[in-house]
Amino acid sequence: MFGHIKNILKNKSLKSAAACARKREELACNFEMAKTMGVIYPFNINIDTVLNAVRDVAERYNIELVFMIYFPQDKLPEGIEINSPSRIFFSDNECNWFGVPNAAAIKNFVNTRFNLLIDLSSKVWFPLQHIAISSNAGFKIGRINHETYNPYNFVLLGSENEAQFIKDLETYLYKIK
Repeated sequence: MFGHIKNILKNKSLKSAAACARKREELACNFEMAKTMGVIYPFNINIDTVLNAVRDVAERYNIELVFMIYFPQDKLPEGIEINSPSRIFFSDNECNWFGVPNAAAIKNFVNTRFNLLIDLSSKVWFPLQHIAISSNAGFKIGRINHETYNPYNFVLLGSENEAQFIKDLETYLYKIK
């Protein structure tokens, strides 16, 4: 019963965040034009592959990069390094009862005016969905997803493989001038 009520409240929270997000200024951007980029995704086994693929693109285009990495569990695993300006880790402990991320570092990330925000999630994770919707980024990019509200300005069906998704994204964003 509480799960059903919680889901209803989560959906209301997303709709509320979406209403506020409409006030942001949207600006189409490619990698050549971007100066800043935020990347959100859930932790998985291939994290090094993802970090390297995104870092490679950011270095080639001289883009300042910030990662927001979500661990879908109560606590961060042992050995995870402390947050830095370019990497923010969070788990369900940094979310309220509804699943809305509420840590100061997350709020700062959401309020940052990135030129590009890329959501690499291949499935819906409520905290990441909330961040994508709430973000003040100028151009939001993600995968096509029919499960929930689509907060993106640019969507790609794309591969489940994050590194291939980045390559595909570079190909299509190149066409934006």
